[in-house]
Amino acid sequence: WVRITSPFADVHAAPRDKGTALRLSRHIAARLPEIAANLDLPVGNRIHVVVAPTQAEFHSLQPGSLPDWADGTAWPHRGLIFLRAPRLRGHTNESLETVLEHELVHVLMGRAFGKRPVPRWLQEGVAQLQSGEYTAETTATLANGILGDNLMSLYELSRGFPDNALRAQLAYAQSADFVAYIQNVHGEQAIKTLIHEMARGERFAPAIRIATGEYVDDLDLAWRSRLKSSHLGLSPLFSEGVWWGLGALLVPVAWFAVRRRNRKKLDRWSREEVLEDALYRT
Repeated sequence: WVRITSPFADVHAAPRDKGTALRLSRHIAARLPEIAANLDLPVGNRIHVVVAPTQAEFHSLQPGSLPDWADGTAWPHRGLIFLRAPRLRGHTNESLETVLEHELVHVLMGRAFGKRPVPRWLQEGVAQLQSGEYTAETTATLANGILGDNLMSLYELSRGFPDNALRAQLAYAQSADFVAYIQNVHGEQAIKTLIHEMARGERFAPAIRIATGEYVDDLDLAWRSRLKSSHLGLSPLFSEGVWWGLGALLVPVAWFAVRRRNRKKLDRWSREEVLEDALYRT
């Protein structure tokens, strides 16, 4: 292993991943103070980032269990972040720096909350927003939720994410959108206040009231009404996949229509030939 040291973190990697470790170390030095300032949280003790050279080591080095699909993990109270080397990540549009920033948010918020669990919607919503993961894919997930009338309320989100994979994906997207909504409508200070209030043990509804000046039901209604009144719910109808699907359904209909039209044309030609023959004989 090689170790790259920076003011806030040490990055550990196999010798063949030294270039990646150097890149990540420079990124931490630049972005970690910015993220901490955005959330009004202290950087805290040194963080150790491990770039696992193999999938087996990525799993075996963890201090606890994790799902097979995990791309990165954070253990806030241990100050540990585990990432997979770029060659293990396959084809993905998400950079390793983006995954790193997401996990850095988890470390900062986990330390701020101490022994209290960080609400998942708050943790994932803030992490996605700070790491720039609010993307077209997030928008598409929200659009499908609107179209199917499956949007979750704030109280549902506050109780935890669903076990169902599709519903959980929607919960991630809604969490990012809700945090973005608070920031856009009530300002960046509202997010900082919300984090601090919940970190010191304030319950969900009072913390929302303190941070935004609104009751949860009113905020929930305004937020979801904005989503539903947008044209976002119609976007799945205009996707290429939908039109290909409709095209596949319409092909047999079109085939029968063309066949019927050609049959009528042949019948007309036959009648015209009979008339022409009769006229010729006359």
